[in-house]
Parts: sequence; C-alpha cells; structure tokens
Amino acid sequence: MERLFEYSEENLPLYIFEEISRIPRESGNETEIRDFLIQRAQDKGFEAIYDEANNVIIKKPGSKGYEDYPPIILQAHMDMVCEKLITSEHDFRYDPIELVVDGDMIRAEGTTLGADDGIGVALGMSVLESDDFSHPPLELLFTAEEETSFHGAESINGKLFKGHRVINLDFSEDDKIVVGSCGGVGMKVKLLVQKERIVRENGKAWEISITGMPGGHSGEDVNKGYGSAIQLMTRVLRQLLRQFDIGLVSLKGGSNRLALARECKAVVLTYADLLPTLKKMQQIFINEYGEVTSDLEISVKQVEVDGLKYSGDGFDRIMTLLTLFPDGIMQMNGAFPGVVGSSINMGIVDERDGQFYIEAEIRGDRVSTILDIAEKVAHLVEIKGGTWEKFRNYAPWQYNPESQLCKKAMEVYEATFGEIMIPMVLHAGLECSLLGDNISNMDAIAIGPNMWNCHSPNERLSISSTKKVWRYLKLLLGELR
Repeated sequence: MERLFEYSEENLPLYIFEEISRIPRESGNETEIRDFLIQRAQDKGFEAIYDEANNVIIKKPGSKGYEDYPPIILQAHMDMVCEKLITSEHDFRYDPIELVVDGDMIRAEGTTLGADDGIGVALGMSVLESDDFSHPPLELLFTAEEETSFHGAESINGKLFKGHRVINLDFSEDDKIVVGSCGGVGMKVKLLVQKERIVRENGKAWEISITGMPGGHSGEDVNKGYGSAIQLMTRVLRQLLRQFDIGLVSLKGGSNRLALARECKAVVLTYADLLPTLKKMQQIFINEYGEVTSDLEISVKQVEVDGLKYSGDGFDRIMTLLTLFPDGIMQMNGAFPGVVGSSINMGIVDERDGQFYIEAEIRGDRVSTILDIAEKVAHLVEIKGGTWEKFRNYAPWQYNPESQLCKKAMEVYEATFGEIMIPMVLHAGLECSLLGDNISNMDAIAIGPNMWNCHSPNERLSISSTKKVWRYLKLLLGELR
C-alpha cells in the first residue's frame, strides 16, 4: 500500500497516525488498537501493559543524565467519534479511515478523521520511538472510551504511576495551552406519546430532510454559529403547523450527543403542498447560516408509510418539548473572556423503546451551573409528562494559576517560536478532570496541533502544525527536570 508519509524524524507522528488510521477504534471497540500499541512498544523493548478497562500503559526510561528526574505522564485517548456523511457506506467496525491530503490538511473521505485523538496517540508513540531528544522517565497512558463514558480515565490505578506532571495530548490549537476544562453530564429524556393508526384522511406521507449543516464538537464549536439541524427542523414543523393540517409519523435527527446535529428527517402526513413553504424556510436558513455552510438544503419527497402516527396531543407535546428545550450557550466564562462557561447540546432526537427520545450533553465550568441546567431540563420534561436520567457525570478540571508545568511550557514555547503561548480553559471535557482523582498532586496541561471540526466528517488536521507540536514537545520534555 502506498504511504502518504515517509518514515522520518520530522514525519514520525504523521507516519504513525497513518498506521493508526487503518485500525477501527470506535468507542468500546479498542481491542485492536490496544494490541497494536502494546505490540509496537514491546517490539522496541519497552514495558507495556493494559488494565481491565483497556487502558494502555507504556514506560520509557529517562535518557542519559535524566534517569533520576521525576517522570512525566503523556496521555491521549485511543477511541474516536464515528460520524459519516449520509451518502457514506463506511463501516466503522471494520473499515480503515481513508485519509486524503489536501495541501497542508489531512481529512477523511466522508467520515470523521479521528485526529481527535489519534494524533495525540501518534505523538505519544513518537516520543516512545524517537531517540532524537533528551527526556525524563516517561509514562505513556492511552485511555479507552473517552468519547462515550470516560470509563478508561475513571478506572486508572494511580499506583501504576510515579509521575504527577501530566501532558495531555488532546487539544486542537498549537499556540494555546489548556489549563482547565469543563465538566459535564449526559441526559436521556423519554416521552411516552400516544399513537393512532394512519388512515387515508390523514393525507400523503412526505419525508422532509434537512442536510448540510456543519456539525462539529458540541463544546469547542458551540460558539461558532454552526447551528443544529434538529433546531431547524423544529422551526420548520412549527411553520407547517401554522399553515397546514399535518400529522407526524417520525422524527429523527443527530447521531451523537457530543456532536452538533448535521442532519434531521421528519415524516409528516398532509394533503397540502409543502414545497413553497419549505423553499421559503430554506432561504431563511441560508440567510442565517450562509457564512458557515454552503451545503444547507431542505428537501422533500413522497414516501410510503404503514402503521401509526403520533396523536394530535402527542405531536403537540413533542413540539412543546422541542421548542422549549434549552440548546446552545447558556453562560459565558467570567474569568476567561470569550470562553463559553456553560452550554447544552440536543444531539439526538429519535424514537426508542416506543417512546420519543432526546439525548443531550450539558457542559459547564462549575458543577453548580451543570446542575442548574439539568434541573431546568428535568422540570420541563416532567411538566410534559416525560422521564429523564443523567449519565456520564464528570467534574470540571479547575484552573491552577500556580502550575509550574504551565509556566515552564510557556517559557519553552516563547523561547522556541518567539511568541507568547496563550493559556486557556476549554469548553470540552478532558480526562485531566478524572486523572486528578487518581494521580496525587497532579499538575497538568494540554497541548496539540491545529484541528478543525472534530466530531464531524469535516474534521481536518494541519500537517505543518503537527510537525510544529512534535518539535515543541521534544524541546519541552528536554526542559522538564
């Protein structure tokens, strides 16, 4: 097979990332990537194990003169968010990611790229394989199921590590350094809605589709104006209800609560001509979102349905819930201007177990704000007669202004590139918040190369930025005594 990147010191993270991309690694399906990393490390003579949660731990002795310095923990996660275009036939359980190089960018063909956090794993493995720099003893930690449950990070046995300084490699801007991140909780909402048999008088069945929204990471991209196909479909249905007599057969949108919804479909019943209204709504949405997407489209086609539709009261309850459900930015961060403080993303709407279903992710830089948003959702759901449950609860990683690791990292960056590295807190969940529970006196930072549109088929990784971060990481490790 022809390689995109040759094996060289400069290209080492890109070369390894290309190899990693051949291995399916959907959350919960990390066995193959786990075994690949273990075998690669052992083949080069390093101690490598995995634990009951499928976390991989690899240790590399310090280089000459650095043997007795305190160890550094390098951490990344093995799994990836698996999103694809509606036209893609990619099977994430078996198929390799098809990489495409466009100038300085790497993307995937119709799917998420998996640079989040495959490039972090590749940087860690590059540190393991390279002898081109000085470094203290290194403890590499590659965690499992970060994108779904944080199960790997929360299962870490801190006794396996001697280091307390952690460099997380799960970030996407090369001139910034993360010193804190939000916490979060998932919410599952179910609404038992009465259904009734479809009869001829209900009208013909029409499938309305909204496609072409940018998608993206529900935390990092929530302030970029990308919008949500679920929210747009809610507006479309409200407008149709104002104009016509329609019934609802089904509503399905989004595929991951951690991603902004790119697509949404609704099947409605009516004898009315919907096309003029849908064209007007499409133009309204293009006016609103034309700066972030040129692919937005509302399409409609007649379909055959047989069975049940939501009752009139049920349709009304669904629409009230969707219309009033909080979504997007809730509060900004007072300490870091321009950074989101709390948000909620309605990432999935569907029907599950015979009930209308919503799955959302709440994020916040304070536990209190997370709980407040969850309480608002719970109250709304209960008013409409639904049920809810919270899951995958994790606390924020609080900013430590006295971090010596951050201070040294910023000094090395400025000395190397002649620019000041910008410290920031991230509106996304990083595993540092959980590692701190198991690693005593943790002092942590997060760094990484430039990436865009993570959790989306539009995900891209900069080649030059990856090389920059690789160079910087080696220099930084050489200064950590």
